[in-house]
Amino acid sequence: MDEKNKKVLESFYEKKADAEVGAELGNLKDQLNAMESTLNQLKTTAMSNPSQEQGGQMQNQQSQQTAVKLSKQIQNFRQEAQQQQQQSEQQLQQAVQQAMCALNQASQQIISHQVLSQMNQIIDQAQNQLNQMGSQGQQGQQGQQGQQNQQSNNNQMSQKNSSNSCK
Repeated sequence: MDEKNKKVLESFYEKKADAEVGAELGNLKDQLNAMESTLNQLKTTAMSNPSQEQGGQMQNQQSQQTAVKLSKQIQNFRQEAQQQQQQSEQQLQQAVQQAMCALNQASQQIISHQVLSQMNQIIDQAQNQLNQMGSQGQQGQQGQQGQQNQQSNNNQMSQKNSSNSCK
């Protein structure tokens, strides 16, 4: 793969990762914006000075409603953040478990390889010993045949000598 294509792929993956992170954080950002808006409404309501008693009561009710609304938004925000944290922890735990399984499999393969290697060494040693025993056996047979031939020759010579002496 040439350098240009490599850079294009890297850029694509970076943008894809950014988009995924942005999508996950989108809901939280929307909730935060809503809380800021509600908080600004509270500040505006608290700073205004009502000129009439009735208007003041209405603004007080609005302030209370806004405070309740803001409190609910904060609670929702906190719950969603906790849920996302739990999901992240679960994903991390799953990733760790998968990594541990992969390590265990690799370890088992390494052990199997070592055992097979040792078995091959033992088989090679046994084969070498058998070969040595076979070659020693052949040498022994050749030596025995040589001795038998020598004895046979000696016997024949003795017989010839004994038959010559009788004549």
